[in-house]
Formats: sequence, C-alpha cells, structure tokens
Amino acid sequence: MDDRRPDPTQDTWSGWLPDLDSPDSSTPMTAVTAPSRADGAPAPSIPPRVPLPPPANRVDPLPYAATPIPEWVGPRSGQAPPPPTRLGWAIVCTLFCFMPFGIVAIVKSTQVNPKWALGDWDGARAASRSVKTWCLLAALISPGSSVLLFACSAVAHVANSL
Repeated sequence: MDDRRPDPTQDTWSGWLPDLDSPDSSTPMTAVTAPSRADGAPAPSIPPRVPLPPPANRVDPLPYAATPIPEWVGPRSGQAPPPPTRLGWAIVCTLFCFMPFGIVAIVKSTQVNPKWALGDWDGARAASRSVKTWCLLAALISPGSSVLLFACSAVAHVANSL
C-alpha cells in the first residue's frame, strides 16, 4: 500500500502562474499582434504588458508577537501604579446613599483605567479624585434627603387623615 502524501511545504500546483511580485519578469515585453479577423480586417495590436512599480513604503509583516501597537502607551518605567478606581465605594454609595451622586461616581470610576491606558495620567488621577468627591457628597446628602423624605411622607400622611 502506498501511503505517500503530498508535502504541504512544496507548492507544485501554481507553477504555471506568472510571477506578479517581481518587476522584472521572465516574459518579454513585446507587442503581441492578434491574428487577423475572419472578415479580413486587420486586428488591433495588443500593447505590451507594462510592469507595475513596487508598492511605496512596503514593509514586510512582522511576526504576530513582535507587532507593535502604537495606540497603546503604557506607563513609563519607574512610574507609580494607576490610581484606584474606587468602583466598590461608588456602588455602595449608589445603593445606600444618594443615588444620583452614586451613579455619577460609578461613571467617573469607569473612566480611570481607560485614561491611564491611553497615557492620560493626570486625567486618570483627576477621575479617581472625582469619584471620591462624589461618594463623599452622596454620603453627606443621604441623611438630609432621608429626613426630607420622612418629613414629606409625614406631611402627606397628616394631609390624608384630615
């Protein structure tokens, strides 16, 4: 039994294709005259094939692991770690304190890591401080809003009983 398999590293099926990558091909660049037509009229001549210029700024692809990612600018060596996002505190303030300020704190906390990854280190620190400020405001306003809500409900209950 013959178990010979074709070698996948050998390309034998495309040997008849013209070489399109190199500007100097082995085919001569001469005008080709088509045979005359059946009605006796002269056939138009086909112009010679003109090679295309090589692509400008052609760069050979790098291996996948060595491909640089220019959009990402990481922290420089010796730089401090990213500031805390304080997402947990923002969620606690949303659930147990003044909800609108807690939502603002959550939005600000989700901006810390993307800004840090893009190289906007001052913006990331400012967003982290902003989360802290919004959480403190939510905690301070929460007792006042609870008292206000209790007073409004008491007034509504008294008005309904009259």
